[in-house]
Amino acid sequence: MATPAPVDLRPLPPTEALRYLRSKGYKTGFAWQDVWQGEHARAFTVAKAMRLDILADIREALDKALADGTTFEQFKRELKPVLQAKGWWGRKEMADPATGEISKVQLGSPRRLAIIFDANIRTAHAAGDWAKIERVKADRPFLMYDAVLDRRTRPQHRSWSGTVLPVDDPWWDTHYTPNGWRCRCRVRQLGYRDLARYGLQVADKAPKIEMKPWFNQRTGKTEWVAEGIDPGWGYNVGKEHMRSLVPPPASGALPVPAINPPADTPMPAPRPFSPSRLLPGAGTPGALTEEGYVERFLAEFGAEKGPKVITDKIGDPVVIGRRLFQQADGSLKVTKRGREKTLLALADALKDPDEIWWQWEQNKKTGRWFLAKRYLARFDVDGKGTPALLSFSVGEDGWEGATAFSPTAANLANQRRGTLAYRRPAP
Repeated sequence: MATPAPVDLRPLPPTEALRYLRSKGYKTGFAWQDVWQGEHARAFTVAKAMRLDILADIREALDKALADGTTFEQFKRELKPVLQAKGWWGRKEMADPATGEISKVQLGSPRRLAIIFDANIRTAHAAGDWAKIERVKADRPFLMYDAVLDRRTRPQHRSWSGTVLPVDDPWWDTHYTPNGWRCRCRVRQLGYRDLARYGLQVADKAPKIEMKPWFNQRTGKTEWVAEGIDPGWGYNVGKEHMRSLVPPPASGALPVPAINPPADTPMPAPRPFSPSRLLPGAGTPGALTEEGYVERFLAEFGAEKGPKVITDKIGDPVVIGRRLFQQADGSLKVTKRGREKTLLALADALKDPDEIWWQWEQNKKTGRWFLAKRYLARFDVDGKGTPALLSFSVGEDGWEGATAFSPTAANLANQRRGTLAYRRPAP
């Protein structure tokens, strides 16, 4: 008798849940209140993860856990050393972009990783479940609220358990699960035969929704929150995800983004830049130490004694600090392709750029797309009318500074790609 071929009994990856997680962009937030409700369906965020590489590391670990069905303990075991190596662990001083205030805050910890894992895995599954709910609602048109019903269950969630309503009932806009931090509630999709089999009845009307005001100290706005639902959780993650994939109708003609500026739209004229502000290069007389170069750059922003938050020309907060120059092991690295010589010009390009561009770029390691921002400025360094182009780019893996002396038209065109967000006004 032939030996039967081995059968792989591992569950298939949750395709819809993975699609939800992978569709999200990134958004930094100092506090969880900075990103509100449905925004989470469009952007991946972790409070106080202010660097895109940290956010990418956490999301990649969640993606792996979701795809492989791994436990929280394995997720923690693999992610913890990555975050520790990058300094995102324990209590550290950090500047609040909203106020500029520097305080000691909790970054990574076992408890925070548990919350991050639970919230993201549950919402990803919920979004994936909603996609399936919509697909088969013609045959299974009802949902039942299903709470765990143990000593940890919230009183309101217990009272909702067993409620059966049509899939399209507005009650699910706010009460589709999960409904709070560590909420274990789910929904079950039912058809008419299921109702008969389990002796269930569709409610004549949805449970009453009691709304209460809740003041968001981060935004200064008062939000209305449903009783029994944690602030920030009163939304349908599945509907919001589907809505995020469909652009809303425009109120007028769509603006045409400046993908590549036409030839008759040159950059603003180069500005004078004193040669005395060029720093000596590494290995030349008067060269500075790595620490010395960093101090000169930070002094341009008054950030020598600690991180400082500046606001760029389009109103985005930018945190200036030593971390800009720190490698994964915490050491400083400035002398890279000669950029140490033009550090002060790069600082000027960041503070007062000629143009700011947004552009989608692809991470060569992960294949994931992310939104990068590029600050461009041209300076006449020697007074002879030969401009130098300074580029300060902020992306998923940190920042990159580059200088091109006597840039060609091709150099300029290569840097001026994407969508133009800002142009320095003419004098």
